[in-house]
Amino acid sequence: MAIRKETKEPGVALKPPLRFSFEAVISVMNSIGTAWVFVLLVIINLDIGGRMFFNSPLRGVPEIVAMSIVACVFLQIAHTLKVGRLTRSEILLDLLQKRLPKLRRFCEGIYHLVGACLLAVLFSASVPLFTRAWQISEYVGAEGDFMAPTWPVKLIILIGCVAGSLQFLMMAARSFGQMFKPGRSGGGDRP
Repeated sequence: MAIRKETKEPGVALKPPLRFSFEAVISVMNSIGTAWVFVLLVIINLDIGGRMFFNSPLRGVPEIVAMSIVACVFLQIAHTLKVGRLTRSEILLDLLQKRLPKLRRFCEGIYHLVGACLLAVLFSASVPLFTRAWQISEYVGAEGDFMAPTWPVKLIILIGCVAGSLQFLMMAARSFGQMFKPGRSGGGDRP
């Protein structure tokens, strides 16, 4: 498995002001996800301390953690893609880079298009779940003990799917665009 480095090469799917705005949004989403992981750390430790020292755990910690893990993943997916931290195997791509760099770019472009399509399918499957959670005021927990609405997490899933799909599309456009750049043979910097 290889971890790729962030490149400063602009995407070709969005004009610079829109790209800058989009990158700012996904950076803020990533920061919120990171901060929320820290909040979870504090909540879990308070729960453990409360159980251990006072025989009184915090209410709703399992529900909060379960919903938060999903929310953090979708808050951070687009930024993870942007900085090249999504885990993938590059053995075949490295071989193609040496022999057929344009084919490597083509394969990367297809990979990014498939990723965009998968997130679009996930988005369309999640819309009815969000709508239902919003309409019936769905919650987790037990009435009288701890209750938390589920619609905020389902909304974060939708937002994360859109942001991730857009990032995949920008990366696909860049990969396909690099195939046709003169003098580069489709090689060069990896996304």
